[in-house]
Amino acid sequence: MIKYTDLKATDRQDLMEVLPLEKPFTVLIEPSSLCNYRCIQCFQSIEGPSYFTRSRMHMPLPRFRRVIKQLSDWPGGKHKVLKLSLYGEPLVSPDFAEMLRIASKGEVAERIETTTNASLLTRELAESLVECQLDYVRVSIYSADMVRHREVTRSPILPGAIHDNLRILQEVKQAHRSEKPFVSCKMLDAYSDENERFAAMYADVADEVYLDKPHSWIMVKGADFIATYYGDDAQSVARDLSANSTERIACPMAFTTMAVRSTGDVSPCCVDFIGGTNLANVDELSLRDIWRSDAWHEFQKLQLEGRKGENYSCSRCDIYRSDHYTHDNIDGFPVERLR
Repeated sequence: MIKYTDLKATDRQDLMEVLPLEKPFTVLIEPSSLCNYRCIQCFQSIEGPSYFTRSRMHMPLPRFRRVIKQLSDWPGGKHKVLKLSLYGEPLVSPDFAEMLRIASKGEVAERIETTTNASLLTRELAESLVECQLDYVRVSIYSADMVRHREVTRSPILPGAIHDNLRILQEVKQAHRSEKPFVSCKMLDAYSDENERFAAMYADVADEVYLDKPHSWIMVKGADFIATYYGDDAQSVARDLSANSTERIACPMAFTTMAVRSTGDVSPCCVDFIGGTNLANVDELSLRDIWRSDAWHEFQKLQLEGRKGENYSCSRCDIYRSDHYTHDNIDGFPVERLR
């Protein structure tokens, strides 16, 4: 199988040449917005009332079925990617295995993937991942050091337990003579020799290991996720991020991505945990109609016209400038060609 990190370079289209899309390339569905970790560099650690804390829930199975049915009924070819994860830990959902079965049977995307911390990955779940032929599972690792892992995740679960869970998954794959799911382990760049220790620790249970760059999510009052995570190294990290930041104006997510939260709220963004970019709800309008709606069109115009400051969440986000996370530049695309 193609490495997860090579997917973006494989059969890549120039977004400027194919806009507007008849349907989004990527659809994310959130099995649960709950998480069994409270990582210090993540919005899951935020306490106090907010849109995110008030909306934590498992997606009801009937809603999930309806979402897949709407994707299946959407005319045209398949979506490129269906991601069964968003702001929570997907395996927290008691219905995750059934959701995967429904999504796999629906054949709505060229590939299906999920992102998990793998701490709740059981043999039974591993059997489901293989049986349903989940294409990719990205595993978020938070430290190769036991003490640091506890400090970051604020969980009693140890790296050794995660390694054991992934070993079981590989054993199930081998028993079924299956390449899928491709296991891609990632960790935030530690800017230290911990990077090498991480790679060595998971080399025997992963099909690939790689490093992610940190980002600030949506900036919220009283939280500095990078400073909290990196401490005294935060300034050097900020310099690295600045050196790999572009001058883009438009965020391409609104033109390629649709995220369905566990509440049914739908957004053109996969980092907006505070909900400022929620444009509709799947219980009230079909995904196809949302994609073709005036609200979605106006949000795309806002991006192209450099008016992100008018949106509460976009005005607090800079991930679209990162050359690590964002590869498409659509600055200058004519607004009149959107429809």
